[in-house]
Amino acid sequence: MEEVIKNKKILLAVTGSIAAYKSVEILRLLQKKGAEVRVAMTPSAAKFVAPLTFEALTGYPVFLENVPERECEIRHTTLSAWADLLLIAPATANTIAKIACGIADTSVTELALCCQKGIICPAMNVRMFENPVTQENLKKLKSLDWDIVEPKSGYLACREEGKGRLADVEDIVDAVSYYFMPKTLKGKKVVVTAGATREYIDPVRFISNPSSGKMGFALAKASKGFGADVVLITGKTHLKTPYGVKRIDVETVEEMHNAVMKEVKDADIYISSAAIGDFKPARRSTEKIKKTKDRLTLELVRTQDILKAVGESKREGQLVIGFAAETENEIKNAKEKMKRKNLDGIVVNNVKKGIFGSDETEVTFLFKGKEKKISGSKEKVALEIIKEIAG
Repeated sequence: MEEVIKNKKILLAVTGSIAAYKSVEILRLLQKKGAEVRVAMTPSAAKFVAPLTFEALTGYPVFLENVPERECEIRHTTLSAWADLLLIAPATANTIAKIACGIADTSVTELALCCQKGIICPAMNVRMFENPVTQENLKKLKSLDWDIVEPKSGYLACREEGKGRLADVEDIVDAVSYYFMPKTLKGKKVVVTAGATREYIDPVRFISNPSSGKMGFALAKASKGFGADVVLITGKTHLKTPYGVKRIDVETVEEMHNAVMKEVKDADIYISSAAIGDFKPARRSTEKIKKTKDRLTLELVRTQDILKAVGESKREGQLVIGFAAETENEIKNAKEKMKRKNLDGIVVNNVKKGIFGSDETEVTFLFKGKEKKISGSKEKVALEIIKEIAG
């Protein structure tokens, strides 16, 4: 989320892991989103990636030696005072153990002792990660307000398989975004629907719509950033699951209905941004329909109205937010839909403006008696919508 990271001062600390090369990608993505980045490295990290790489990309010298031969500046104090966030990626088991014990024998551990909190992204052998000592160190750091970006499972550099791979670069940058967002939804459960449903005519043909799911995924990401436990129920899409979000994949309206009604029971907020089909074929052919005629007539019947079902069954204190894709009289139609389906708020846009599949959008959010127009990237719009909901 560019709006959150823009102009933030990020201190990227790199330790001696084979995953150190990914730190260059992290640096570039942070810069792309508008952050100012400076780098610190342990001597071991400098054996994997040359400090000159980071110096060329940031325009600043790398903080490498904790006891330099000639330097007047006390860099671990000046850099820690400069930074809005210390991001250690990758973080080895050795560095994690030192931070947990308050040892300050490298530039990175000195910075950790000064900053006192930040984000740690472990990367190591599976047996090292699963070692009870490492797990106890991570548990201790969490209790001291450090955020831990869990490593992935997979094939490791040591040719073993298991949990220990550095998290995806995009997930690490999402974690940075989350770090700066107010946790006003902490302890709340948010259910978001996204994407288009499909209703099959035969085994190879279906009725659907052009929804990409981008808006719903952005809303799920923003909700997670505000501290919520988020469940994202989505139709078919190529989009990557936002970091920290539970994802449920569905295809048909019936599948989405079943998933929503199960998850919404204990949800505090339900946001229906999916483009759910209103009709489905009355009969689905079990075999592919052959081109034996010049015309084919399909009989369509209504699908389940998921949003109405949730609105009618909502409990006291539960918020239900809908979406309305209109081509005319947007506000009038949206207000009628709010009343008809017992909604607390609705996001309305004009689909004639070509919003499907786009990264940009323009909406009006009707909530608590106000009409707020929001435009820009879908991530920016999602952020503004969740801000309004979170209060």
